[in-house]
Amino acid sequence: MKANAKPARSAPTGEQARATEDLEIRAIYESHASFVWLSLQRLGIKSPDMDDVAQEVFLIVHRRLDTFDRNTRFTSWLFGICVRVAANYRRRRRWTLEVPAGDSSDDRPSTHAAADDLLARREERHLAEWALSRLGIEKRATFVMFEVEALSCEEIAKIMNVPVGTVYSRLHAARRQLEKVIARGLRRHR
Repeated sequence: MKANAKPARSAPTGEQARATEDLEIRAIYESHASFVWLSLQRLGIKSPDMDDVAQEVFLIVHRRLDTFDRNTRFTSWLFGICVRVAANYRRRRRWTLEVPAGDSSDDRPSTHAAADDLLARREERHLAEWALSRLGIEKRATFVMFEVEALSCEEIAKIMNVPVGTVYSRLHAARRQLEKVIARGLRRHR
């Protein structure tokens, strides 16, 4: 062996590979936890269930990381997982008899803003959440991905594994339905 030759690296052991994988998952969690949290919230996940549902997302990321297509944005792939987990959550919630006890203390407004501003923002947020909750998961996910996450229709089609025309159709239908729902909701609150 030559004096300046580097020794050959041996293949990582199973334990070393798991340690490397754990570091990668931890880095993904640290850099994308807030994105997942906000995405799930926009998809209708309730605060008391958020930790469990977010954990489910990251378990899927851990299991399916090898399937990630490096030609797409990581957040697009991650949002697709959030959409599917949120859809499963909503299906499961439909069959439970659990009644929410009310807002958690985490939702308390800051005391630095004027009370009437806080009340108006809270009412607007509740109206938006109520209106979005009236949409089916496919329409809601399409609307949120396009309007909130600013994804293109082509990206949404890839995430949802549907033709681009279906994305346009769902987006159009979601907007029409939201207009009707919000108008109805505003008439009730007057």
